[in-house]
Amino acid sequence: MLVCLFASASLGAQEVQVNGLVGYNNTFKWYGGTDVKGVLHVDNTDFTLNLEALTANTYSLGVTVSQSFEVCKNGFVFLDGTLHSRIFSIYKTYEFVYAGSVGFKMCHFSAQVGLFSRTIDAFGRDWHSLENYVTEPFNLLYKVKISVMGFDNPWDVYLVGSNYNDFEYERMWEPIFSLGGRYDFKERWSAVAEGTLEAAGIFHGTVKFYEAVMRIGIKYKI
Repeated sequence: MLVCLFASASLGAQEVQVNGLVGYNNTFKWYGGTDVKGVLHVDNTDFTLNLEALTANTYSLGVTVSQSFEVCKNGFVFLDGTLHSRIFSIYKTYEFVYAGSVGFKMCHFSAQVGLFSRTIDAFGRDWHSLENYVTEPFNLLYKVKISVMGFDNPWDVYLVGSNYNDFEYERMWEPIFSLGGRYDFKERWSAVAEGTLEAAGIFHGTVKFYEAVMRIGIKYKI
């Protein structure tokens, strides 16, 4: 049902990105997967839908609404609101996140800060039981992104330090580090790649080992 919803929404999207990925951690060793992003631009508002499926029996779905306002030459303030869910089918648990943030973006730099709230629950839990039910009402959200060539340049290399991405949210002391690149090889087509180091484990368990993830894909602007 979720796949059908995403497919129908992506048909009206103005930007679609598809990535293949491979990752490694101590729990699953090598695993693979795919993720898809569709973006619809309406005036100064973007509607983004993200979907990820991993062979590690983990699935993610997120919807983000972002509105931007130009405050100076090449400088924009933006507001983000997100609903996100991640399913860990092997453990029969899931998390639900809603987040809000404010940020500032220029040609080579973007910074963002906000809050997110999380609910962790088990499938099949009795409605009146609080067993396996956890809430985290306030978590700090942050992201800093630095572009070497400029976000609008035909090719770019960028660095990201944050505690969240399109598919997962971590506590503030468990940052996610990414190094990525983009190359516009045709008018509407771009090749994209991103390498990420992030805390292994689920639900912010204390894990010293960081897992590595590599994404490679194609972006198409309709």
